[in-house]
Amino acid sequence: LGVGGKSARQSSKGMTPLPGALIASASGAMLTVFMFGWTNGAMNSPALVMRAALGLEHDPVVPERDVVWGWCVSVYCLGGMLACAVSARLADRLGRKRFIVLLNLLFVLGASLQTSAVLFERQQNGSGNVLGVPLTICGRILVGAASGGTTVVVPAYISEIAPEQLRGTLGVAFQLMV
Repeated sequence: LGVGGKSARQSSKGMTPLPGALIASASGAMLTVFMFGWTNGAMNSPALVMRAALGLEHDPVVPERDVVWGWCVSVYCLGGMLACAVSARLADRLGRKRFIVLLNLLFVLGASLQTSAVLFERQQNGSGNVLGVPLTICGRILVGAASGGTTVVVPAYISEIAPEQLRGTLGVAFQLMV
């Protein structure tokens, strides 16, 4: 459908049809936003399983485990904050599309690190998963950075590619995808 609910063939003077490039570009950017929303809440539901795999189960006798788990969760925000500070300049330098592709690569790399963290076995003395915690923290920093960059660059990209009549609609799509 074109703008105003008419198909491209029916569009009258002043009505712009939606080109396939706009649909593809907006959809790709929105998938990046979906990954931001997914990683934002990824630590909540599987927390008990992840803590067990990393050897960080809650234990009142060893409160340090809760502190380490807190770092595993909260470095996501640190990565996001740092990326927000530099994303606009990087996107201007690299171009919005290239920067969004880079953000997607960061999401994949960060998720891969977090996933591989559970592959390392717990130590014989029960001290925990030695490599799992650093891998989780590094992965969380990367997906946090990708999320921070997404919040800065994707809305600007969407508003730049959208026709004037669709800017509000596509702008709202960002919030819906999170």
